[in-house]
Amino acid sequence: MPFAAAKPRKASRASSKQSTDTVPDTITLMVKDPWWLYAYWSIRPERERSVRSQLLPQEIEGLRIVLRVFDVTEAGARTFDIGVSSLATKWYVPVNTPGRRFRVELGLLTKSGRFLTLAKSNEVTTPRFGPSESDKDKWAVSDADYWRLFGVTAGFGAAADPQELKKLFERQLSSGGLSSPGVFSPGFSPGGAAVASKDFGLWVNTELILYGGTDPKAKVTVQGQAVALRPDGTFAMRFILPDGTQMLPVQAVSSDGTQTRGVALRVVRESSVGQSDSQGTVRPTKDASPKQTV
Repeated sequence: MPFAAAKPRKASRASSKQSTDTVPDTITLMVKDPWWLYAYWSIRPERERSVRSQLLPQEIEGLRIVLRVFDVTEAGARTFDIGVSSLATKWYVPVNTPGRRFRVELGLLTKSGRFLTLAKSNEVTTPRFGPSESDKDKWAVSDADYWRLFGVTAGFGAAADPQELKKLFERQLSSGGLSSPGVFSPGFSPGGAAVASKDFGLWVNTELILYGGTDPKAKVTVQGQAVALRPDGTFAMRFILPDGTQMLPVQAVSSDGTQTRGVALRVVRESSVGQSDSQGTVRPTKDASPKQTV
């Protein structure tokens, strides 16, 4: 049964024929999480007919369309097949192995085990399950942009000098000034909560890590700001996470500008500041607001 062909955009007869002849047969592989991958593809009918012409008459019966998954982390690793629908143009791929490198091939599999390839994908690596042990991660947001985001969150505005914000924050940490609710803006401690007495104090700050992936050639924005993609299409950003609600709209646009995908994240954080008993339960003090909201 033939594959579902992608619908071409309207064009003149001449340009339509030219575009049909030059459309590549591609399959793109993306990372969903440590256990799952996501593949999508576009195969021209001409390509499928060309591959099917290589079949022997006795191989047509029982012919299957499969995604052949290759674990290419090291030589001699596992390979397995996943049957897909002839009408499908995308599929979730369960790999169940964090921290491994994979690629896939879409093709035809005969009863005798002969595999004819229609398209080969890029390679991707599933993330580790748990916190990274590396201190050399390359973030999609620079230190300057990170402190600029901090300044906006803390009420200084986007025009504040990132280096001055960093120095101010470090001075407040070293001096214990975070216990004062008015250090950065009314009723707000930068990115966290703090409580102190004359001889004993505690401060807590939180960061949010946002990560994802798409086609390496796509254009991605987070909160309207362009994000640099790694070679495999993944990206990561970090944000100061203050109390209150943050909206993080993420949008990806295909390289040809014809497709758009978006995810809107709503993140809420609430902190209670006060005294803690032996069980870890916090009892807000009279001079500390139990919820710091911005």
